[in-house]
Amino acid sequence: MGKNMKKISLIVFIITSLLITFGSTQSWGGEVDILVNKLVEKGILSQPEAQQLLKEMQKEGARQEVEIKEVATEAAKEEVKTSTVKLPKWADKVDFYGDLRLRHDTQWREEKKPGGDKDEYNRNRERFRLRLGMKAKTTETTEVGVRVASGSGYQNTTNQSFDGHARGKQIWIDRAYASWKATDYLKITGGKQKNPLFTTPLVWDPDVNPEGVSETIKFDITERFGLFANLGQYFVEELKIKDSNSDPTLLAFQLGTAIKPTDMMKFEFGVTYYNFMNLDDIEYDDLSDTTEFTGYNNKHGQQMVFNSNEELLNKFECWELAAKLKVKDVLPIPFSIYANYIVNTDADIDELIDKGAGFPGSDPADLEEYGSDDRDTGWLVGLSLGNKKKKGDWYAKYHYQELEDYAFPAVFVDSDFHGGGTNNKGHYMHLRYYLMDNIQARATGFLTEREDDSKDGKKDEDRVQLDLVFTF
Repeated sequence: MGKNMKKISLIVFIITSLLITFGSTQSWGGEVDILVNKLVEKGILSQPEAQQLLKEMQKEGARQEVEIKEVATEAAKEEVKTSTVKLPKWADKVDFYGDLRLRHDTQWREEKKPGGDKDEYNRNRERFRLRLGMKAKTTETTEVGVRVASGSGYQNTTNQSFDGHARGKQIWIDRAYASWKATDYLKITGGKQKNPLFTTPLVWDPDVNPEGVSETIKFDITERFGLFANLGQYFVEELKIKDSNSDPTLLAFQLGTAIKPTDMMKFEFGVTYYNFMNLDDIEYDDLSDTTEFTGYNNKHGQQMVFNSNEELLNKFECWELAAKLKVKDVLPIPFSIYANYIVNTDADIDELIDKGAGFPGSDPADLEEYGSDDRDTGWLVGLSLGNKKKKGDWYAKYHYQELEDYAFPAVFVDSDFHGGGTNNKGHYMHLRYYLMDNIQARATGFLTEREDDSKDGKKDEDRVQLDLVFTF
């Protein structure tokens, strides 16, 4: 290679290096011409050498453009390959969700027996609740859902206390159901499912997930008036076949209406009939076993009474009224007013006393303290304020309730109010604040006492729960 070619090659290399660093030859074309002219003026290059240099630069620029296009093409191919990587089709139809609640729980209780004995104690517990769920759209009209939760296995609580010197905690099947949306207005669900009824904690603890079949019907007659119906066919117990071929079941029938007089108001009202069938097929067993329907009720305010044939005499055929008024854009924050009433038309204290036998734990003579009062009603009225959607929102709720002994099976009502069960009255207060969209700080208070202490003596209980809740 001649001296001139070496010089031209060196200059081409230097200029090309600069172009690679700061831009393409195409974008720097004008600047290259200016630079070559300067080199001629300074006598570094002759005019023929300048012409040769420009030809070499054009060739180098064309080569770089081809390389850039090749690299871009390969990158595009890789991007296409990456974008075509997909999850299995079933994964697109599955939604996972869950929540973790950390709780401090304190109870202050005072008990006075008819004889005058007095017992006072405080109880402090650190607790948690963990729930993990999955929903899958198996077809356009069907859904399958599963949720597991912590707890002790009782139907009306998923709380788990920190105890047992750090032993592992149990997980239970909380929900397992399949639903079919037969039409735009009818959905049928089978399995262990979320309670579809329009109600309040006076009757149903929110943790209770009934087992059986339900039908939900909704009709919008107009934009401002609609009807709804909820039907439930639920199982209460499954008896041994040698004892009975009629298992205790619950048939629930609810009819309601939703009315929107204006865009700012919505009023809901529902009437529900509950028929607990075949309870008389439940034979006397050890009432200390609170995992049983009779044992739990007996411990939590409802004396279970059996006749001489060891058949259960307690009956539950209940009527419930529930109403709720929601109002927005009137005050700076939305608010709701709600109420509930329940009556057990089959409760009969006199019949329990007359037909009952004196089995251990269910002596009907104890009920004579009530006179002829059937202890068959309950009611609740409350108010809520605020939003519960995103960071910075706050929400407050208050209600007062009174629930007599036999208004509804104790096994299904709020497990926190007055220690759970029936024969109680008092105040419920709740406040929550959204620290983040998915993190809440909550405080709940209870001021409660026995609704009637003539049979069991006085029992007052105050309670505070402080929670930190994470949803995901």
